[in-house]
Amino acid sequence: MRLPVAFKLDSPRWIPQMPADTLIRQVLRPIWTAAKHIFFKPYTYKYPYEEVPTLPAENYRFDPKQGFAYPGFKGRHLLILEKCTGCSLCDIACQNISEAITMVYAFDISLEVEEKHYNDFTAGKGSLPEFFEKLLEGVSGPLLEPGSVAGGSHPLQGFVADLKRVSRADGRVRISLNIDAVWEHNVGTFYNNYLDDSFDALTERGWSFNIIEDKFPDAITYEASKDGCTVRISVQKRDLKYPQNKKSYLPQVDYGRCVFCGFCVDACPFYALEMTPDVELSSISRQGLVYNPFMLAGKKVSTNPPSTNPIDAIYGWLRAKLGQ
Repeated sequence: MRLPVAFKLDSPRWIPQMPADTLIRQVLRPIWTAAKHIFFKPYTYKYPYEEVPTLPAENYRFDPKQGFAYPGFKGRHLLILEKCTGCSLCDIACQNISEAITMVYAFDISLEVEEKHYNDFTAGKGSLPEFFEKLLEGVSGPLLEPGSVAGGSHPLQGFVADLKRVSRADGRVRISLNIDAVWEHNVGTFYNNYLDDSFDALTERGWSFNIIEDKFPDAITYEASKDGCTVRISVQKRDLKYPQNKKSYLPQVDYGRCVFCGFCVDACPFYALEMTPDVELSSISRQGLVYNPFMLAGKKVSTNPPSTNPIDAIYGWLRAKLGQ
């Protein structure tokens, strides 16, 4: 009986000597096996250059009355605004897990000035041009980086140039600063996130500020004055007119914190929250991962990762066209 491997006893290190047929088999067989896979259909997808076709289409949802969870994918949340009552149970369920859900109001911010001062402003005179300049720097500047907010630009961008937001009555001019709702927890966090820096900069330039009406957490009105020019800044909660949610109090999700456990869906007694197969939530900024209630109510809000490799992008396109 011939052994497959023979050893030379006189070799100083006992180097094994392999027969030629065995050597050819062990060398050529792996090469042939690898060569065959060149012609096989690939099982991997170059994300994000190619779409992943195997994601389930069903949403994860929960029936609180029967205590039964319907199987589905746990991706981005879907908020059904017409069912949400603002009960905060989803927020409470998330507090000891990731604290990704917070309840927010929709706010509007507006300015009110005397008509003569507004006319001076349009002519580039008086103190109002300085006021608007510093307000823009403090309010909108930090959030206007490209891609900073998923689904669109910051709601305060370009408000000065939009004359449709200007209304006149009784010798005064009212300017609405935002079109889309600005979502915040209360007027206090609104001030910290949007007004604090601009008010400090204007105070250094001689403007004085007073609170003339405080209806926390729903509304607050400030008055700024300098050289006889007075500006009122009003922050007011927007009534979204949902009959089941008279407070207009809705959940917001920070996907930089969310662990996609689904406990918030289990906790909702009104079938207002589901989880979709939408997993493309990438962003190049921290703020872009915060989805407000209107974004959660959209059926699909995808932010694909940027295609930084043109070779992979072309290769993925060819594979899609050739059907491989």
